[in-house]
Amino acid sequence: MKTLRGEGAVSLNPVAKILMLVTASVLVILISSPVLMITLIISVLAAKQHFRTRGIFTKGVVGFAFAIFIAQIIFNHSGEEIWSVAFFSLTAGGVSAGITIAGKFLCLIMMSWMLIATTKPSDLSSSLMSVGMPYRYAYLPALAMRFVPIFQFELNSVREAQAIRGLRLDRSVRGLVRSARYTVLPMFFSAMFKVNSLAASMTGRGFGNYPDRTLLHPRKPSLSDGAAVLATVALATVIFQLDGHLSVDLPLFS
Repeated sequence: MKTLRGEGAVSLNPVAKILMLVTASVLVILISSPVLMITLIISVLAAKQHFRTRGIFTKGVVGFAFAIFIAQIIFNHSGEEIWSVAFFSLTAGGVSAGITIAGKFLCLIMMSWMLIATTKPSDLSSSLMSVGMPYRYAYLPALAMRFVPIFQFELNSVREAQAIRGLRLDRSVRGLVRSARYTVLPMFFSAMFKVNSLAASMTGRGFGNYPDRTLLHPRKPSLSDGAAVLATVALATVIFQLDGHLSVDLPLFS
């Protein structure tokens, strides 16, 4: 997994990016206007394209969000009726709920992935320790980030090995069960072996024997990091206020 996805994103302190992510996530959860939600979706996808943060589950996330949208259109019949045929009716409430719920899911997943893809694990642990977090806990998210590409590599290796052995998996329920049995479980055991090796290596190097740890490259928050966080909070406040006005002024999506 590559992390150098843009000078602006990489230069920010990881703690500042976490605070910005939390602020943006709260905003996404609170938004009820479908117009603003569409704007946020376009903005998040544009930022994802700008930083080129490609993930192994991007297509699956978009497909699941689309499935949420379709489910709301089919089963949600609240609000004004827009169009109907036979036993199906398209309502403004269903469209609005589909846009907002699917948009919330899509934005939250994509924003979290952008944080991971634009942050180096070493910078994350250093920044957390710089703000006072004990290094025993500061290394946990960094280690989790390091294992993301390892799990991806192991899964691809297991799939290729099973394909060479002639295993063919369809998209039925039985095929999904066989996929979990013949690909996910071997990948899991292989990855756990690497986790145990890493734990033994850290124990052999005396990790955790001392209360403090010296940082080679400390990442302390700067004024620009604080300004970025404050700007995000201010922008989120303005958008939230605008959301209230749009929800009232657009009766079609009320």
